[in-house]
Amino acid sequence: MEYAVETFQLTKTFESKEKGQKRVVRAVDQVDIKVKKGEFFGLLGPNGAGKTTLIKILCTIILPDQGTAKINGYDILKQPYEARNSFGWFHGETGGRSLYWRLNAEDNLRFYAYLQNVPKDIAEKRIKALLEFFDLSEDRKKLVKEYSTGMKVRVMLARALLHNPPILFMDEPTIGLDTISAVDTRKLLQALNTQLGKTIIFTSHNMFEVEQLCDRVAIMRKGKIIADSSPSQLREMLRDIRAVEVEVKESSDLQKIAEKLANTPAVKKILDTTNNAHTHIIRLQVENEYEAIPEIAEKIKSLGIKVSAIRQSEPSFEDIFVKLARGEEQP
Repeated sequence: MEYAVETFQLTKTFESKEKGQKRVVRAVDQVDIKVKKGEFFGLLGPNGAGKTTLIKILCTIILPDQGTAKINGYDILKQPYEARNSFGWFHGETGGRSLYWRLNAEDNLRFYAYLQNVPKDIAEKRIKALLEFFDLSEDRKKLVKEYSTGMKVRVMLARALLHNPPILFMDEPTIGLDTISAVDTRKLLQALNTQLGKTIIFTSHNMFEVEQLCDRVAIMRKGKIIADSSPSQLREMLRDIRAVEVEVKESSDLQKIAEKLANTPAVKKILDTTNNAHTHIIRLQVENEYEAIPEIAEKIKSLGIKVSAIRQSEPSFEDIFVKLARGEEQP
């Protein structure tokens, strides 16, 4: 099988000085990944894990110290121009700084089509189609400075598709967006993948959208790939994250209640609390949920806390990511 993206022992080291001391950081450490054509592939990791460096190497922005990669079958070192023609890149900012604000959407896309050597007649047809696809046709003559953040994101996504690449690198495309714009952007990405068959390499700190969108997820830590599986397989691997969820009826200080419940012998620690106008939920990590629930119920009764429900809770994808990213467990 020919892969959309394939890396071979990819390695990149940076040197810096701190208080006169030389510091060597291996940002990407012998990374081997294979992304199938048409796959929606998530690349995750905490800040400093090496995600951005890896993406920049794949996009031929920086050179690796060792190893190489193939993009759409083209070696990034031996065939960089062919590799660049094979991908579009959305590079992690939603403020529209990479667009020309005193131009409208149509002229922005014309300018970038020219830079990407798209023939004029093809560019005009493609720009029209992209503006329709991203629901920008009515606003195509408005200056970009008048656009909302969500509209600017759509223009940048359209720009990444001007030369009709089979592969898209999407670096946090929903960062800074309001809820509606983020939902719309996720739908557009799904459409690009399912309707147009684009291979998408996606980075995000939003675990919900990663789980919703990605066919497969690789997690990086300290430059290495420490997990590479589907979200459901990762969830199964870490089934030992046992948790109980307590839904409190009314709460002005949910954290204080959580701390009291955490003193129950069956509880290992507080996983998280959700406290808003409609929901007051405490999630507790336990050794055995079947033994823990009666103990927690007894504690709740003794404290006089009013609750709506106590139930077993599946580990969230965020729990799994944190556990792996911190090195608490290897799959």
